[in-house]
Amino acid sequence: MKKADILKKLVLWALALVSCWAQAQTFKHELGEVTFDKTPQRVVALDWVLTEAVLSLGVTPVGIADVSGYQTWVSEPVLSDDVINVGSRREPNLELLAELKPDVILMSEHMAAAYRPLQRIAPVMVYSAYSNDKTPLESATLMTTQLGKLLDKEQQAQQVIAQTNDKLANNGEMVRKHVSDVKPLMFVRFINDKTLRIHGEGSLADDTITKMGLVNDWSANTNLWGFTTAGFEKLAEHQQTNLMIFGPLTEAEKGNLTKSLLWQAMAFTREDTVYELPAIWTFGGLISAQRFSDHITQQLINTHEQF
Repeated sequence: MKKADILKKLVLWALALVSCWAQAQTFKHELGEVTFDKTPQRVVALDWVLTEAVLSLGVTPVGIADVSGYQTWVSEPVLSDDVINVGSRREPNLELLAELKPDVILMSEHMAAAYRPLQRIAPVMVYSAYSNDKTPLESATLMTTQLGKLLDKEQQAQQVIAQTNDKLANNGEMVRKHVSDVKPLMFVRFINDKTLRIHGEGSLADDTITKMGLVNDWSANTNLWGFTTAGFEKLAEHQQTNLMIFGPLTEAEKGNLTKSLLWQAMAFTREDTVYELPAIWTFGGLISAQRFSDHITQQLINTHEQF
């Protein structure tokens, strides 16, 4: 056997040892617990916030749900081209999942109906950032910590958490330094020309700006995802705000807004405090929170281009 081949085998053997714990470890999750005798290598994530968390730790999953949707709405961390699309987030392809032979499948409790079928394929771990607890940032932090332990990436997990906390705090200070009188914020997504979602308690946007020391002007009841569905006219009650619109909006959507007499009459329109955010996953985790914070900060302190 050539020396190069021997060296290669030794390296692979050493890596295999690194991936094994000294003894089996048991990990609790929202629907039970799972015991592993070595670090899972082949990971499948069926929820985008879990995909985001896994990628943030430097781990590339072998498969995720709805690849094109992730690339459109989440986008960061960037997904490798060789990650397999295992179907939709609501109905993953069980046959394809079995073919991938994952070491672990990650899902949220919102997919609870699939829990038992998925267990027949591989160990399943359940972590949810969005629930009636309405603490997505705290839940995403706990999720990242747990995944760091599971995937032997504890140092990376702590780095992501520290980076998120520092970024939100620093961005908040930057806004207060550059803007003398920061108006409350409102976060909306237009469903159509008459209906919108307003994000409040329990939303990632709300948790993010709270950590930044900013104020959300929307205090009405929200669902477990952190938003309220309301009519367009509801904005008239919150005109003295920095209105943040979840984008991207199409040119047709922008045209419909700017032609609306009600929209033209709003104080935030006349005072030019309307901002369009890029595509950021509103139901994301720590990386999405960082991106929210960065874009909110840039919008508020930079010269504002008229909406």
